[in-house]
Amino acid sequence: MSQKTCLQFEPQFHAHLETGCKNKYGKTGLTAFGGKARFLFGKGLPMEFMRTAAGDRWRNQLHGPDGKLSPRVENPDVERQFWHDRIKTGIPLDAYAQPVFAALMNQVEFRPISSVLEIGPGWGNYTFPLSKKFSRVTAVDMSPDNLEYLLTHTQAEGHSICPICSPWEQADPELHDLVFGYNCLYRLQYPEVFIQKMNEAARVLCVLGMNCPPELPWLPVLEKSGFSVHYTRQGCSELLQIMEEMGIPARLVDIPNRRQYRYANEEALLQRAQGFLLESCPCEALLPVLLPFHKKEPDGSLICDYQFHSQLLVWEPTDL
Repeated sequence: MSQKTCLQFEPQFHAHLETGCKNKYGKTGLTAFGGKARFLFGKGLPMEFMRTAAGDRWRNQLHGPDGKLSPRVENPDVERQFWHDRIKTGIPLDAYAQPVFAALMNQVEFRPISSVLEIGPGWGNYTFPLSKKFSRVTAVDMSPDNLEYLLTHTQAEGHSICPICSPWEQADPELHDLVFGYNCLYRLQYPEVFIQKMNEAARVLCVLGMNCPPELPWLPVLEKSGFSVHYTRQGCSELLQIMEEMGIPARLVDIPNRRQYRYANEEALLQRAQGFLLESCPCEALLPVLLPFHKKEPDGSLICDYQFHSQLLVWEPTDL
């Protein structure tokens, strides 16, 4: 059962890319970023949305075993700093994104799509191939570092994007044929707002996807072994329940996938594992759980070959 709720966002200033990005009202403007007019910024506006029981369960699952939200969920500045630190040296595209992109292209084939809006592009797993295939691509991300990186590298390849620096919930872009987001919901407290805005911003098609949890195969085993572990537990099945309550008839597309994790040594693996724990644990307690999931190479590196599923939720814009 869904009910109407009003959510008030923090106010933000807004402006538009010098190359001609517009919001849904057709307004334009400029702001300085690094000495240049670069981004369209989101606007803090109150928004009425459908609060659902499935959405409440999603919000509850965001809390860790200690009952707290992670700093990246609670504090947007922590999230921006995370991406600022991570994007500095550039990051290679994830190989697992290729079958996801192929499945996305299967969904848009034979549809009248020329403009794409991507939500939460990160370091460009989908932004780069989208910019090569479609004449107009808009990228919405709360991290100016991500957008600067994407803008610079797409231009270097002879393509272009329209960057909007804003949380999706606060963005006000004009309509696009396709609205797409993948693995951009891990810190999301109001999936109903996210989905509703996707539905409103699309002319032809909406596609929202996630990798099925857990993101690493040994996380549930650590938890069963008595460690307090905080990791993403929600996926498209939970989103599908939310959308059903909202009255959105989405189709689920399942994509068998695999991903390889490589660590230089046991110390690097332990450092990775400690990032998911709510309190530090001695190495001798963690390694017996972690090592069976990894193959040791002659150079001492450790490889985890993880088979999992990626999923897409696909729907045509619906009157809510």
